[in-house]
Amino acid sequence: MAARFDHLVVAVEDLDAAAARWSAAGLPAARGGTHPVGTENALVRGPGPAYVELIAAGRDDDDPGLDRVRDARGPISWAVAVDDVEAARAALVAAGLDPGPAVPGSRRTPAGAVVEWVVCDVGDGPYDGVLPFLIQWTTPMPPGPADGPVVEWLGLTPPDPERVADLLLALGFAPSPHWPRRVFHDGAGLQVTLWPVDEPVGLDGASWYMGWADAEGPADEPLASLSFGVPTGEAASAVLDGVAVSTRPDRRRFAAASLLPAVDAAFARLRRDLPDWPSPRRPGEMPAEEYSRRDHPERYRLLAARADAWVGAVADAGLGAAEEVDPGSVAWVEPSPLRPSRATVLRGRPGTLPLAVALLDDETFVRIGVGEPVEALELQPDCGCDACDTGSADLIDTVDSAFVLALSGGVHVVRDGDRVVRRSLDGWSGSGLADTGEAQRWLDDAAAGRRTDGVVAGEPWLD
Repeated sequence: MAARFDHLVVAVEDLDAAAARWSAAGLPAARGGTHPVGTENALVRGPGPAYVELIAAGRDDDDPGLDRVRDARGPISWAVAVDDVEAARAALVAAGLDPGPAVPGSRRTPAGAVVEWVVCDVGDGPYDGVLPFLIQWTTPMPPGPADGPVVEWLGLTPPDPERVADLLLALGFAPSPHWPRRVFHDGAGLQVTLWPVDEPVGLDGASWYMGWADAEGPADEPLASLSFGVPTGEAASAVLDGVAVSTRPDRRRFAAASLLPAVDAAFARLRRDLPDWPSPRRPGEMPAEEYSRRDHPERYRLLAARADAWVGAVADAGLGAAEEVDPGSVAWVEPSPLRPSRATVLRGRPGTLPLAVALLDDETFVRIGVGEPVEALELQPDCGCDACDTGSADLIDTVDSAFVLALSGGVHVVRDGDRVVRRSLDGWSGSGLADTGEAQRWLDDAAAGRRTDGVVAGEPWLD
């Protein structure tokens, strides 16, 4: 049974005014339509499946669901999407919960289309403030706007977090090994945190963790919090209709991300019969496999196909010329011990750094780098062993991020002898540094032209 966070329901008095508030905060809200019961909504959504529903009473009729929305303000409930609502109900009953019957629901969109689902209340009534409700989509919504916000994290302060934890565990959400009844990942990888998180468990004396500043949560914190990835702007935070929201610019802020549809189309042709595979473990779960064992190394050729798709998309867009070269002729700053299979060099307009793609060990590893000699930005898979496998989707996403970074220009690497800082899409990695602030200073100085020695930087390939 697959289960994931579907949406947060936020009751508002004036739907258009609320939509304007969210839109002004960089989270565009568009009218979603009307429900037969008399409520109407606006949706904050992007290309991901999770979203926010702003809901208001549209009529004066007397109905429990309509009354609940009319009398409330702020977050009033949330939905968990399941692929089989009856199986989900049975799992909840086995966990000691008492879900209601599954009933049909629908919404008529502003364009006149009807979207349908089956819904099941788990709490005492519609839009229960303690437990989420289940939803099984029978008329799935198409993806939202490609430039819309993507929900990445949900934080809740429920009156009874233990009951919510029971529900999430029964539905198959993956618990954190260190906060097993407070931090969960759903089937789509989104994290759900239940406050208070308390202290972690299962850490030995040699372990450390990055925790929250206040494990109990601030006393005046809203009952629901959301984090979104957005394509533009700076990181920001606000409280909107009783929901604490934060935004961070994600990969879409880079112009090179616009090539992804062309990459996907090329990848569909090049992969032939190479299959996807799931992660062998749930988020946060420790590997059960032996390190160094490689049962199916040939499956990683899927990453070589993805790299070839990127090379083809760049060349087809007229951004650069691709040349397959003798792998031994490519000089890497840090040579790999893996046996080279083939290599391609992409060269763009003047000012850009050449991009090198090396396929290693019978094309089961992909190495991506920039410059001459080549500074490596990424090697995937990390080591190729079964214990380190994270599934094809995560590996492909990492390859995509490396190409987006390489094509987006700017400072990529700063070296000083054995000390090195490499920029990543959302930060940096480094080795041999004296303090944590040193890496960012190096990158800032290089970007401002105050530091030139050991700097690998170039112009973006796309405007």
